[in-house]
Amino acid sequence: MAAGGRRFVPLQVRIAVTGFNAVGAVMLTLALTALGVLLSGMQVDPVAQGGTGYLDFVLFFNAALFLSPLAGVLVFLGVRVRRGEHWAWLSSLVFWAFVGTMMPLLAWVLEAPLGLRLLPVVGAAAMMALLMTPQARLHCADLED
Repeated sequence: MAAGGRRFVPLQVRIAVTGFNAVGAVMLTLALTALGVLLSGMQVDPVAQGGTGYLDFVLFFNAALFLSPLAGVLVFLGVRVRRGEHWAWLSSLVFWAFVGTMMPLLAWVLEAPLGLRLLPVVGAAAMMALLMTPQARLHCADLED
């Protein structure tokens, strides 16, 4: 341990944690925006106009079911990975594997543009690549003191 009780955090881990926080902030912003739209009494009702309720579903999904809880989990995991906790590192790998596989499938089902299908995959792959570097694995290794 370094002087003052501080532990050296490798650059790869710092970049990954910054990415965790950035993605968490974007997810929280989208969730709050969706919640605001839902609570504002929308003038457009796709179901009443012969639509499928796509807009209602996406807004509710973003606001209540998906983005808010995952934003909190993501920031929490980032803090724990920065501290070097092994369980958080493993949980982060599982989280990014889930995002990298499920988000493109969801975007495909909802017929999102190709860019929205690829963005989560590229981001998740980048985070996993940073977390899988030898420096990050050593930082988060489950070592007995």
